[in-house]
Amino acid sequence: MADHHHQPPPTPPRRHRRPHEQSMAAEGGGHHGTQTAMASDDDRHHDRGGWIRPEEKHRSSGVAWALVILCTLLAVGVIVAGATVFAVYLIYKPRMPYLLVSDAQLVRLDYDQGGTIDYLEALVTVMARNTNSRADASFARVDLALRFHGADVARLRAAPFVVASASAAPLRYDVVSKGRALDAAGMRAMDASLKSGVVPLDLLGRARTRWKVGIFASLKFWTRISCRLHFFYPGNGTVMASDRNTCTSRSP
Repeated sequence: MADHHHQPPPTPPRRHRRPHEQSMAAEGGGHHGTQTAMASDDDRHHDRGGWIRPEEKHRSSGVAWALVILCTLLAVGVIVAGATVFAVYLIYKPRMPYLLVSDAQLVRLDYDQGGTIDYLEALVTVMARNTNSRADASFARVDLALRFHGADVARLRAAPFVVASASAAPLRYDVVSKGRALDAAGMRAMDASLKSGVVPLDLLGRARTRWKVGIFASLKFWTRISCRLHFFYPGNGTVMASDRNTCTSRSP
């Protein structure tokens, strides 16, 4: 009887990878690693230049909001200041103080034919008026000149003074001038004036005014006067009625 022994199935022959296949597999693994490294470099590149980090976004938004708030505050401040100035104007209605010639008289005039005013006396009343109803006004550096045909006959000055609101203060001048020589044109003008019975004298000058508008502002202005006064002389020496209360100063 024959013995039967169980024999394992034959092992298939192991396939050996050829050298060039091993090289390709190695190269394939190398390419995969290179691509991964390149992808990491691209990510770093986007982080640096192409993408905005969250903290940079917050910083830019904060600056923009700060500018918006600042501009809003400035606009509100301008509106409030304008409304305040307008309200103060409506309440106080500020007006310029001014000077006014209320009366004048040529008392005496001695003139010789040699062209000299030997003696001149004139009475001039200048009113300093303050028409502001809520503020006092001060006048300073009052400097006026009485002239005939461009030649100074006398100077009229006053120390600083204050005029209460809605009132006036008179400046009464008794002008005396002696020995004023006239040029040829002035001599001809004086001869013509005496013959016509009307002697003109010019009043020129200025004063510094100051007054407050509420508690916010103190206003300062120069007020200037320039006018001609006509006197009946020889005669009673009074000034023409049309010159009374019309010779006033103006502020620029």
